[in-house]
Amino acid sequence: MRLGKSILFLLVVLGLSSCAVRKYVPEGKVILVENIINNDSTHYDISKSEVSQHIVQKPNKNLFGWLPRVWVYYKTQPKSDKKFYRWLNKSFGVEPVYYNAAYTEKSTEQIEDYLDNTGFFKSEVESTMEHDNYRAKVYYHLYPKEPYTVRNIDYKISDSAISKIINEIDDDFQLKTGDNYNIYTLHKDRDMIAEHLRNNGYFLFAKDYIFYEVDTNLMQHKVDVTLRIDGAKHDKYFINNVFIYPDHRIRNVGNTVNDTVEYNHFNFIYGRNPKVHLKTFNQVVLIHPGDAYSQKKVSQTYRALGSLKLYSLSNISFDTIQGGNDSVKLLNCNITLQKGKIHHYNIQIEGTNSGGDLGAQGSISYRNNNIFRGSEVFRISLRYGFQAQRVNNMFIEEGIFNTREFGVEASITFPRFLSPIPLHRFVAEYQPKTMLLTGYNMQIRPLYMRYIGTASFGYNWRSTNTIEHYLTPLNLNIVKVLPSDIFATVLDLETNQRIKDQYTDHLIFGLNYSFIFSNQNVKKSNDFFYFKLDIETSGNVLSLLNETPIITERDGHHEIIGIRYAQFVKYTFDVRFYHYFRDRNMLAMRVMYGQGLAYGNSVDLPFERSFYAGGSNSMRGWQFRTLGPGEFNNPYGYDMEHIGDLQLETNIEYRFPIYSFFKGALFADMGNIWTLSDNESFPGGQFKFDKFYKQFALDAGFGLRLDFSFFLIRLDIAAPLCDPAYDEPNRWRISKLQLRDMVWNFGIGYPF
Repeated sequence: MRLGKSILFLLVVLGLSSCAVRKYVPEGKVILVENIINNDSTHYDISKSEVSQHIVQKPNKNLFGWLPRVWVYYKTQPKSDKKFYRWLNKSFGVEPVYYNAAYTEKSTEQIEDYLDNTGFFKSEVESTMEHDNYRAKVYYHLYPKEPYTVRNIDYKISDSAISKIINEIDDDFQLKTGDNYNIYTLHKDRDMIAEHLRNNGYFLFAKDYIFYEVDTNLMQHKVDVTLRIDGAKHDKYFINNVFIYPDHRIRNVGNTVNDTVEYNHFNFIYGRNPKVHLKTFNQVVLIHPGDAYSQKKVSQTYRALGSLKLYSLSNISFDTIQGGNDSVKLLNCNITLQKGKIHHYNIQIEGTNSGGDLGAQGSISYRNNNIFRGSEVFRISLRYGFQAQRVNNMFIEEGIFNTREFGVEASITFPRFLSPIPLHRFVAEYQPKTMLLTGYNMQIRPLYMRYIGTASFGYNWRSTNTIEHYLTPLNLNIVKVLPSDIFATVLDLETNQRIKDQYTDHLIFGLNYSFIFSNQNVKKSNDFFYFKLDIETSGNVLSLLNETPIITERDGHHEIIGIRYAQFVKYTFDVRFYHYFRDRNMLAMRVMYGQGLAYGNSVDLPFERSFYAGGSNSMRGWQFRTLGPGEFNNPYGYDMEHIGDLQLETNIEYRFPIYSFFKGALFADMGNIWTLSDNESFPGGQFKFDKFYKQFALDAGFGLRLDFSFFLIRLDIAAPLCDPAYDEPNRWRISKLQLRDMVWNFGIGYPF
C-alpha cells in the first residue's frame, strides 16, 4: 500500500513538472518528442530502424510523454552562472529540441535517397507534423514503389591473378542474384574484396579501384550488376627482410648501431643490450621473409605486440624496394618498439566496517613487466587486515582487534602459449597467453583459524575484438580449518551440516572457463553491452581415482592427502548494459544469475564457492554475506555468513559528474540467494517458484566517488527498502527506516 502511494506521488510530481514545461516554451515553437515512420505498403518490408538513421532531427527523450529533464534545463538555465545550478543543468537537464521544418524536409530527401539506394527507385516520402500546445510529433509516410531485384552479377577483371583471388570469396558476397538491389551491400562487398586482396599480397590495393556498373530493365524491374576493377596493373608484394628495433631510440634518433643480430629470419638492430630474449618474438611477429604481404598478419602482429607489457608503443612500417627481378615487388618491414616502465609499485590502505565491526586493511604490490626477459609479467601482493569483531559472550577473547588476516599472492603471465601440443594455427590466430598463479591466505578469527592455499594454470586469448576467453584446466584450492577447543565442542554438537561445513577441511580440484563479450569502445562514449559466462567444475578427475591407493575412503566419502575433495558444477551469467547521456552521464544496468549443484563426494557447495548477497559489489543495503537465503532470519545466537546455491540479482545505477574528479551516483539493487533443497541450516531459504518473487530484497541509495581515471575510490550509502527476513506484511521498511539502518560501503572501482 505504501509502495503504491509512493509511486502515485512520483507520477504526480513528474506530471506537474512536465506541465510546467509548457510555460517555458517560446511562442511559435514546439518541442519535438517523437519521429514516427509509417510504411504505406504491406508487401515490402523496410527496416524502420535503418530509415530512422536518415532523420536529421532527433527528438527529446520522454518518460511516458513527460519531459522531466527538459524541465530541469528550463529551471536551471537562467541561474547557470552559479556553480550549483550549472551542475544541475549539465548533470540532469537536457536542452529542448524545437521542431524545425527545414530539418524535416532534409530528412524526407535523405529517406527518399535511402529508398533509391535499396532498390525502391522513385519512391515517395511525405511528412506531416502534429502538435498540441508545446509537443510535436513528426510522421514520415513511406510510399515505396516495386523494388528492383538483381538478375545477374558479372565481373570485368583484366588481371587474371586478381580474378582468381576474388573467386575464392565469391560465395561470401552479401549481394546475391534475386536480392533487392542495395548499394550499401555493394559497398560492403567492395570492402571485403579490397581487404582480401591486401591479405594476399596486394599491398597498395585500395577499394577505390573497384567500380560497379548497374544496368536497369525498367519493364521487368531487374538490375544487372557488373563488378569492374581498374585495368591498371596491380602488383603483388612479398616480404624481403623484417627489421626489429627493440629500442626505438636507435631508429628515431639515429644512434650508432652496435649490433645487428639475425635470429629466426628476423634482423634485430640495437645499440645496447635490449634486455629481452630474441625468441620472445617467435610467436609474436607473424610477418616473415618470403611471405606475401598480408594486412591480417600485420593486425595480428600489432595485437600480439600490444600484449608485451615490456613495451608501451609499437609501430610497423614498410619500405618498397626493387628486387633483382623487375616483376617481383618486395617490402622491407620495420618494427619499432618503445619500452615502457618495467617496475611498478602500489600501496593501498582503507578502513572497513562490517556490521558495525570496525577495522582496517592494507596491501602492497609489486609488478615486473620483464621478469625473465621475455616480457613475462610477474605480480606479487601482500595484504594484511585487522578488525574488532563482536562474538557471543561465551567466546570473547582478550584484545580489541581479535580478527586478523594475512595473504600473499603471486602470478606470472607469459605472453605466449605454453603447451606440449604446439597448435600453431591457434597460436597464430589468437595469440593466447599462459598464466600461473599461487597464493596463501591465513585468517585468524576469535573462534577458529583458517588456512587457504591456491594454485592454478591456464590460458587467456581473444577470438575477436569483442570476445575474450579464459580457460583454467588446472585449479587447486585447499582449505584447512583449526577451530578453538570451545568452538570445536560447539561444532560437534551442531546438527546443521551446512554450518559445520563452513568450518571443515576441504579440497577443490577442477577447471574453470570464462567467456566474455564486450563491445565497448574505450575511445568513444558509446552505449555498449557486457556479457560474461563462468563455468566451474571440481572433483570429476579425482573421482576417477576413487578405487586407487591415491584416494582413501572414510565415513562414506573420499579423501586425498587426508582432505575430502569437493565435487560440484557451478555456472554464472552476468549481463550488463551501459547507456551514455551527454556530459559524461551514464546509466549502468546489470542482471546476474548463478547456480551451483553439489553431487558425488559433496552434499553442499563448498563455502568459498557458494553464492552470497550483500556488500559493496552486490546488495548494498546489506553487509557482506548477511542477506538471505530466501526469507531466512538468523535465529542462532552467534554470527554466521549466509550462503546459497542460487542467486538472482539486478542493479541499476545513474552516474554523473559533480566537479572535476568528484562524481556521484544514484542506485537501486534487487535480488537474493536461495538454497536448491530444503536445508535445516537456513529455514525458509529454499527456492520455490510460487514464492521466490516475494523474497526479493530491495535497496536504494547514493554514492560518492573520487575518480582519478586510473584509480577510483567509492563510498555508497544504501537503505534496505524491502527485507525478506521479516514477515510478509512487514517486509517494506520505508516508513520504519532510521539513520542507523543506513549501510555504508567502501570500495575500490565501480561495483559493476
